[in-house]
Amino acid sequence: MHRNARFDTDGYACADTDWGVRRTLSSWDDAGWRALLVQRFEHVAVADDLVLPASAAHHFWVVTDGAGTMRTDIGDGWRSTPIAPGTVGRALPGRPTRVRYEMSAPMRTIHVHLTADDVARAAGETGAAVPVAEFSARQSALIGAVLRSLADAAHRGRDDRYAAAAAEFLAVELVGDADAPPTREDQRVRAAISYMHDRLGEPIRLADLAGAARLSRYHFLRVFTRETGVTPARYLTRLRVEHAKHLLGRGLAVHEVASACGFTSPGHLSAAFLRQAGVRPSVYRDRERPG
Repeated sequence: MHRNARFDTDGYACADTDWGVRRTLSSWDDAGWRALLVQRFEHVAVADDLVLPASAAHHFWVVTDGAGTMRTDIGDGWRSTPIAPGTVGRALPGRPTRVRYEMSAPMRTIHVHLTADDVARAAGETGAAVPVAEFSARQSALIGAVLRSLADAAHRGRDDRYAAAAAEFLAVELVGDADAPPTREDQRVRAAISYMHDRLGEPIRLADLAGAARLSRYHFLRVFTRETGVTPARYLTRLRVEHAKHLLGRGLAVHEVASACGFTSPGHLSAAFLRQAGVRPSVYRDRERPG
């Protein structure tokens, strides 16, 4: 992998096989970017104790495919997170991060490294402190979408000006909420999202999500929409379509995918899939299926 003096990434220079991953994209090597580093990985099924070394760079990722459980420890104890499309995580600057995971479906991830200088500059310009907290639910949804767009842009060979603009945007976004640690309401939204991830194949009512968040239905709807930018129903549909993409890529029939992802019928899946992915599920399956 290309070296860049602006980035503290020496600890990440090991062979892919050392971590049980296969790198399928590097924006430094594939697109010539220098403003930030974007990588895409395919992972082995189980990691018992993977250590992400301490780095001054800001490192965060989004899961694009997979199902299972991930546990992380940044020095304050293990935390468990469902592995599902859209899950966002980060390694805090200056701290090693221990990771364990076990998957029931293959995991693919997109990772971004942003320089400490870029984030510190954004903090200085906005008057905010450099962030150390976890992402809020709103930030997770936004950053996950940006990481997917960055990987697509690197794959298509967009020039470094695109990367520089994205790096500035991400730096400002990271410090934008730095003075506001996760609120009680943020934590309740995360509880509802975890409930969704765990039950994608089951009927889920607004009352179920409000119960997981320990809020009234009215209060939950207002808080969730404010934090994520979409209603709970739309957020859930996005998760289900992302999971459907993974299952279709494995060659499952449309009616099997509809049932596994909580859609009431193949037609229901097809309509939601077309709105989100721009193609019918059968077309996506034939396009993505190996061979």
